[in-house]
Amino acid sequence: MSQSHAFGREFEDFAARVEELRAAQANRDSDPAVLLDAAMVELEHAVDFMLPAYEEFTSSPSRPPSGARAEQRLFKAIFENLPVPVALVDGETVVRRVNAAAADLTGLPAGYAAGRPMSGFLRPGDRPALRSQTAAVARGEGSRSLAAQLSQRTGSRVRVTLSEAHLPGESEPAVLVVLWPTSDHAWSPAERPAPPAAASVSVAAREATLMDLMDRTSGALLRAAEGPATALRAATSAVREELADWAVLDLLRDGVLTRHVVIGPEETDDPGLEKEIAQQDPTACPVVVEVVGAASAVLDGLAEDRGRLGLDSAGASLMGRADVGSLLSVALTAAVGGPPARGAVTLLRTGVRPSFSLAEARCVERIVGHMALVAERNDEPA
Repeated sequence: MSQSHAFGREFEDFAARVEELRAAQANRDSDPAVLLDAAMVELEHAVDFMLPAYEEFTSSPSRPPSGARAEQRLFKAIFENLPVPVALVDGETVVRRVNAAAADLTGLPAGYAAGRPMSGFLRPGDRPALRSQTAAVARGEGSRSLAAQLSQRTGSRVRVTLSEAHLPGESEPAVLVVLWPTSDHAWSPAERPAPPAAASVSVAAREATLMDLMDRTSGALLRAAEGPATALRAATSAVREELADWAVLDLLRDGVLTRHVVIGPEETDDPGLEKEIAQQDPTACPVVVEVVGAASAVLDGLAEDRGRLGLDSAGASLMGRADVGSLLSVALTAAVGGPPARGAVTLLRTGVRPSFSLAEARCVERIVGHMALVAERNDEPA
């Protein structure tokens, strides 16, 4: 039996065992702890199974023989086509490679994910644990496992298993990551991204929604009979209702930034949070100072910097307290980049909601540009 044939046979057996684990996962009578132990065994086997082939083609001369090139292609094909979501990251969770199953599960294309921290795939509250456990594995402290929730798909909970992988020719170890969907949200082919036709319909529907939002905010700003301040509040409220969990409007009057509007979710586990944000001095909010000072916009899709909103009165991160997963802040200018800025609108998405898209950011920039024209006439107290 040739080496390539034996390699393929072993892979087929491995894939079959993984399918059996996935089927058992959906059975309510299965013991999750037992399945997790079995999954760890399979993960460690996958590392031991793939590394010899990797060592062989990486130790070959700069122009490897055809057999080594064939093994290299086989190794890459196996990684890409593993039936479970896997990724290769460094000790800081920066993605080096993800396979097709991982791209499907996270909703992030492989080309987009590479070079970005894998912690950003998770909801904000789970990111510190992933970073700490990944660093421990990279230090050689053994395989780890943790439960987490993906940020790109509401309710998608996964079991993350981490195992050290020593790659030949590299001084720093890599970490192999496997994302095992839990039984309360089992991954299946039905959850793969929509086909192009369906995706086109979804994009068109979203564009229509954004156009409707622009119409509503324009109407609110034009109907400013009760004063510019009321019109600005109505527009901010409309944007929050459609696009975000939180909306904050800060206005610059006589050279002083003042918090004008704070609108949060109707139901919250932290009833004091809205008051904390409302009472914050906008100059203590780094992202607001940044966009107003540069008359610019900031789109933070992963919200990795937990200090961007500043601190509450007790010194805790407002980003962390609000569980912010995505942030969009736009200066009030007639055109982004064209000073002077008259304030800023800051939108927050929390928990596992998808990140703000570029289309949404462009829509908000146009709306905020209209708001800037109204803000020029705002002479009411904040």
